[in-house]
Amino acid sequence: MLRLLHLQRRAGLLALTALLSGCAQAAAATAAAPPPPAPLLGPAPPVWAGSDQVTLLRSGPATFTRIRALIDSARISVHVEVYEIGKRDLVDALVAAHARGVVVTVIDDPSEVHSAATAQLLRTNAVDVVDYPIRKLMIDHVKLLVVDGAAAIVGGINWGVTSPANHDYDALIRGPAVHNLDRVFDRDLATCGRRVAVPDLVADSAVLVASTLPAAEIRPLAIDLVEHAHTSLNLELFVLTDTGIVHALEAALLRGVAIRVLLDPGQGSSDPSAVALEAAGVSVRRYRTHGELLHAKAIVADSESVLFGSANWSGGGFARNHEVDIETVSSRAIAAQMQAQMTLDWNASA
Repeated sequence: MLRLLHLQRRAGLLALTALLSGCAQAAAATAAAPPPPAPLLGPAPPVWAGSDQVTLLRSGPATFTRIRALIDSARISVHVEVYEIGKRDLVDALVAAHARGVVVTVIDDPSEVHSAATAQLLRTNAVDVVDYPIRKLMIDHVKLLVVDGAAAIVGGINWGVTSPANHDYDALIRGPAVHNLDRVFDRDLATCGRRVAVPDLVADSAVLVASTLPAAEIRPLAIDLVEHAHTSLNLELFVLTDTGIVHALEAALLRGVAIRVLLDPGQGSSDPSAVALEAAGVSVRRYRTHGELLHAKAIVADSESVLFGSANWSGGGFARNHEVDIETVSSRAIAAQMQAQMTLDWNASA
């Protein structure tokens, strides 16, 4: 009888040990598993900024659905200037627009291999493609679509095969800013050697259109937002190497501005900036990637003003490359929509 009780007790202890071991292994596996990626929010509701209607597009497949729908809606003209063009469905949409009588004009960067192949395909289908005259150490990095002179999509999102997975921002705009964006396209056609009239700017104090080449218009806007921030600065940057920006962020921290800087971990050129900011006490995180890029070039100042687009915060982005950004000068609604995605990205990268 005593032996039977001893055997039963031993069996119970072995079972308990196995259970605890299994729980410990499960807990260890859970702790070792990386947290899930931050979700990509869909297109935000449209917001009025002055006379412009702005729909923030926060990357993901839904953004490309909007791009395709806008091309499909074209009746008069489609203007495209995008650094990387490789998504076949968008290429097919451009070919189809041309086939139904829409005047389709594409400015490409011939140094980008996917765009070069796409340009050849478009030309085979009689679509007008113009090579931007790039030179050493520069690229045509613009991401711009204008349809019928009435609606535009602009921002930092390439039309590459893997682009929908990246975290980035575009805006769908209707209003006077569209004229100013199309003006950039016309100016670029002239740069490419086409005989086109470049119209004057239309006054628009709510949505500013800034570009590089011929003028360096983007960096002054970025510096101004940092230097005049009172309460908060939230940044998501693919590349940060501009030392003037770094110093301005350090000065903003000293005057009491709350700052969060999220950087793509794959861009080693940003490491010295990150180290300097961390040493100064600025909150810096590297985006926790699951294969996708933090491809954004965006800042929200005081939960009110937003600047984003194609320009990396580097010498190339601010000075050498051809870029286009927009700033929504005073729209808390648009700022909140962007910060909603930024907060998800920040928390997922803890």
